[in-house]
Amino acid sequence: MNEAESISYRVDAVDEGEGVRIAVAASDGLSRTYELAGREAQHYSEFFRQLCRDFRTRLPHLFADPAEFPDTAAGWQPLLTENASPRILAGYGDPAVLRTNDGYYLLATSNDAPDAFPILQSTDLIHWEPAGFVFPEGQEPEWTAKGRQVADFWAPEMARVGDEYWVAYTARQKSNALAIGLARGPSPTGPFTDNGAPLITGNPVNTTGVPHGAMSGGVIDSHIFIDADGTKYLFWKDDSNGIWPRPLAMLLRERPELIPRLFAQEEDRRSAAFAAAVVEWANTRRPMERFFLMQGIIEGALDNWQAVKGALVDCGLAEAILEAMVTPVRAQRIADDGRSLVGKSQLVLANDLDWEGHLIEGPFCTRQNGRYWLFYAGNDFSTPNYGIGVAVADHPLGPYEKQREPFLKSTKRWTAPGHASVALGLDGEPQLFFHAFHPGTGGYNAFRALLTARLRFHQDHVELV
Repeated sequence: MNEAESISYRVDAVDEGEGVRIAVAASDGLSRTYELAGREAQHYSEFFRQLCRDFRTRLPHLFADPAEFPDTAAGWQPLLTENASPRILAGYGDPAVLRTNDGYYLLATSNDAPDAFPILQSTDLIHWEPAGFVFPEGQEPEWTAKGRQVADFWAPEMARVGDEYWVAYTARQKSNALAIGLARGPSPTGPFTDNGAPLITGNPVNTTGVPHGAMSGGVIDSHIFIDADGTKYLFWKDDSNGIWPRPLAMLLRERPELIPRLFAQEEDRRSAAFAAAVVEWANTRRPMERFFLMQGIIEGALDNWQAVKGALVDCGLAEAILEAMVTPVRAQRIADDGRSLVGKSQLVLANDLDWEGHLIEGPFCTRQNGRYWLFYAGNDFSTPNYGIGVAVADHPLGPYEKQREPFLKSTKRWTAPGHASVALGLDGEPQLFFHAFHPGTGGYNAFRALLTARLRFHQDHVELV
């Protein structure tokens, strides 16, 4: 067995004030100690950059050269490229734009910021003014986890239902599982009153990374679609992609001889061996910090996606891990009062194209020219491999036919475009609204800009104008 196959690590990590000290020792005798100033995505990204320098693990995608990507496609228009308020901390991830008689309203992800879900208003789609928050600090629903490095408020979306405005959103429960809630208000700026309990809940996750019950762990990225006849549907994604990395790392900790069977490149084998060494400590961390610590094995698996899945099948040891590598997008009717779901959920999409990797998410359905177009995001949101896909069907519940390649993907000027919404523009024609990172940035709580592009729908495909 050569060096690449036999390398192993010992990791000792301790909290030091606001940061972390991580000591890494390799089986070849090399050892290094790293001082992290904090515990956020940028601190771990820099740690993995230094780990690559010292131990020849893989370099995070975050540090990819923008010159590797194509020029930005014609038609991309940046709308918001900096925070519009000091209370908006991470920009406009997962943007949902709603057109009303009073203009346009934008809602966005806020992660663990004190004020949940910023609302911005515009009359021309160029100039946006802060218009409050769905849940200002201290007014979060009782069932949600609260506080910096604890809360997670993601992917809000607003729809007008009768005289009310409904906001469907994702939040972390106190059990740590992600759930989908619904709040309503008399206007697009609220005040909003939550249902008092989630519409859909996930399964609590134990310290090994495996949820109690089915291999899902949570639900995320809700979308309300109201058909021409008034029928209301809720789309969402099972958050299984947040589950498999740590069980995979634990499997490799127990069976290190599997590493060369799963990964062909030395840098990926070393990253997998590091994940196997650090996973026990990662299991003790908060949910997002666990994700940061597994980023190396996630990116390595994504770059070898079919080979990794094939090797796991051949091993016959990892059914649950393979199950969690499929992320279903589901849909179900919503009761007219918005307090429950009706009937059974329907699987409408799953990640089955190479470019999508281990997940699809962020569904948004729009009816155009008598057909139903489902935009979605695929791959890992913190890497430039993330992009936007599209599928079309003759019914909101499908079956959907996917476009085989990404509709939008990273460019020299903007990376990881994702989580789109559709609204009519000032000229009455449909526009796509989506987020993207500035090149060389990315990850949880990194700023995401708001961009738009005009669309033209045909019978069997859609294009940028």
